[in-house]
Amino acid sequence: MKVQLIAPQYITYGETATLFCNHTVSDDLLHKIEFMKAEKRIFQYIKERNPPYIETQHIDGIKRLEYSKNGTTIKLHDVHFDASDSYTCEVTMTTPIYTAGADPVYMKVIRPQSATPKITFQKSIYMVGESLEANCTSSAAYPVPYITWFINGKEVDITLVNHYPHTHHKNDAYLMSATARLKVEVSALHAGPNGDLEISCRATIPAFPMQHEKFADIKTKAVLVQIIPAPEMTSSAAILVRELTLSTILCILNAMHEFIP
Repeated sequence: MKVQLIAPQYITYGETATLFCNHTVSDDLLHKIEFMKAEKRIFQYIKERNPPYIETQHIDGIKRLEYSKNGTTIKLHDVHFDASDSYTCEVTMTTPIYTAGADPVYMKVIRPQSATPKITFQKSIYMVGESLEANCTSSAAYPVPYITWFINGKEVDITLVNHYPHTHHKNDAYLMSATARLKVEVSALHAGPNGDLEISCRATIPAFPMQHEKFADIKTKAVLVQIIPAPEMTSSAAILVRELTLSTILCILNAMHEFIP
């Protein structure tokens, strides 16, 4: 017997989560299907019973539970943050009497970002060799987004980024925004064909997805910064340096001549 729970890993606050208990037991051998939240039963289907359904009257974080006729699917309506938990299902067959459970799925209720991040910096034109500092701030969300910086589409080394403490939203204790500062010395290699450098930041939930997992929420902002070359030494300055160098050499030679017989 094989049992698998198909459920979303992330669900938006206030939406409906559908959980499907997929199993290989034939209908004539099926006895019972149960759904659990954190090892606590929230729904039970027993085929021979009339009516065959028993649902828990109160489930934390869930306003209403709906189920399918054959007991394999339940819908959790209007989910709140307390609905975030580990879910699983078990199937029992009649002959032979045997129960098998599915691997648990952790479902996280999120509140996505409402807008793209904001990038702020001191000026829009930088000279090669100057230090560029910029802040990226996400919009409020839950859980707090994670910020990643990019320069010309390439992810920035984490040593160039400083993550500040999260900011809590004044109207909702759950919601938080993130801010991260980028500090990098501008190089001529940063400038593109038009002399522009693109800096962008990405705010994501979760911070780092697991293998074969996608971001549940992602927002990106990009801006262009103009790069100008450092001023070259003027011709008069170059002549002065050359003359000073020549005079210095002559002084050294004269001094040596006085001491050499």
